[in-house]
Amino acid sequence: MCMPVDDVVLISSWLNTSKDPIVGNEQRCGTFWKSIAAYFAASPKVSGREGRESSHCKQHWQKINDVVNKFCGAYEAASIEKSSGQNENDVLKLAHEIYFNNHNKKFTLEHAWKELCNDQKWCELSSSKTHGSAKRRKCDDNAQSSSSRANETTTAEDDQGSNRPPGVKASKGQGKKKMAEEKPLSEFQTMWSIKKDDLAMKEKLSKMKLLDSLIAKQEPLAEYEEALKKKLINELLA
Repeated sequence: MCMPVDDVVLISSWLNTSKDPIVGNEQRCGTFWKSIAAYFAASPKVSGREGRESSHCKQHWQKINDVVNKFCGAYEAASIEKSSGQNENDVLKLAHEIYFNNHNKKFTLEHAWKELCNDQKWCELSSSKTHGSAKRRKCDDNAQSSSSRANETTTAEDDQGSNRPPGVKASKGQGKKKMAEEKPLSEFQTMWSIKKDDLAMKEKLSKMKLLDSLIAKQEPLAEYEEALKKKLINELLA
């Protein structure tokens, strides 16, 4: 198990290396952690001890960083719940309680938290990670909200279905019904037209037959017969 002094030296190594304008943490990961391991080994606080591999420094730092980040969340919650009359020790005690309730274990890296909580570099990196997670959650929430609104819109459209104009099939159905109702009338009109033409033809034939009989007479026609003859001729020629 690492001693508190080792944690403090590792934290100091990370902070100083990440702030170094020459090496910094913009470089390759392997080179960065080798620089931290070298800084750790050069610290007088751990002189005479076995050196740390860069991979071990990285793994232990990730553990410290993760646990301290979680405790920062507990401390922030405790600060929000702080009531008048409570001092810093009361807030810290409440933060430990919140951390234990959330993770079912005690927070044992208070020495590391005190080293990191007031460091601007670490706070900026920690905040960017937290905001990144919050941003992802926000995107997910927005996606769910959009999906929910889409479902609500679809439901609303379904509810309004009865108010919509009739569709193509409905229009066709109404058209067929109308045609079915108009069909008997159309058939009657056609039959009546044929009947009228038939009656007109029969009347014309009758007049022609009567005219033929008048013309066929040998004796002179009576006055009324002559008038009828002229009338029939005019009507047939019209």
